[in-house]
Amino acid sequence: MHLGLKLAAASVLVMSLVACGGGGSDGSAESAQPTGEDNAAASDAQVAAYVKSSNIDFLPGNRPAGTWRWSGTPAQKVAVYAPVPATATEQDYAAKVRTSIAQINAKLSGSLVMEATDTLPASGNFIRVSYGTSYVPVGSTNYAGFCANVATGPNVGNPTQPDNQNGIGSSPVYVNLGNGRCDVTQDVVTHEFGHALGLAYHFDGFGGDGPASSTAFWDVLATLYGNPQSTVASNLAVKRAAK
Repeated sequence: MHLGLKLAAASVLVMSLVACGGGGSDGSAESAQPTGEDNAAASDAQVAAYVKSSNIDFLPGNRPAGTWRWSGTPAQKVAVYAPVPATATEQDYAAKVRTSIAQINAKLSGSLVMEATDTLPASGNFIRVSYGTSYVPVGSTNYAGFCANVATGPNVGNPTQPDNQNGIGSSPVYVNLGNGRCDVTQDVVTHEFGHALGLAYHFDGFGGDGPASSTAFWDVLATLYGNPQSTVASNLAVKRAAK
C-alpha cells in the first residue's frame, strides 16, 4: 500500500474510534441509553464473531494472531488511577468510575480484577481516568458524540493499541470523561472501560446502532478475558458473564 493510502486508512481508523459518546452509530450519548441489558443478547456464534471483529481484527500486523488484552489477569490486577476530584462534576465522574469497576469485577469474577486508586502508580501500566478531557475535533460542535473516549492521552483522538506480545501497548491508557458540554452517564463510563480493556470497535450491544452496554457486551468481555491472550477466533471458548 502506498504511503498516501496508508495515511488515509489511519485517518479513517482514528476517526472511527474517537467519536464515542457511549453508543449510537455516530457515537452520540443520546442514543446510548439502553432499555435493559437483555435487549442485545448474543448466541455463542455471535459472541465469538464480536470478539473477532472488535478485538482480534484490530491492527493485526506486527503481533501474534488472536486476542490482545491486559496481561496476567486475574492474578495481575488492572490498576485504575482516578485523581482526587476537585469539583462536583468530577466527584460525579469518580463515583461512576467506582461503580463501573465494581460492576466489571462482579461480571468478570475469576477472569479480571480492576483496582481503583487515587495515587499515581509508580510503575507498570495502568488506566488513567481524566476529567473533562474528551477529544473534540477542531471545529466540531458534536459535543454529545465526543463525550468520552479512550486514547493515549488527554484531549487526543489517538486510539490505544496492542503491543507485539498481544498485551496493551499504550501506557498509560487514558479514559477521558466529559468535555464540559455533555452528559457523562453511568453507561457511557462502563462503555469506555470496555474500550480500555480491549474492545476497539463497536458491535450490536456495544454502541453501534444499539445500547452502550448490554448482555452481549458483557459476554464478549467475559470471553475475551476467559481465554488466553493470542487465542484465534476458531479456538475461542465462549464464556458468559456472571448474572
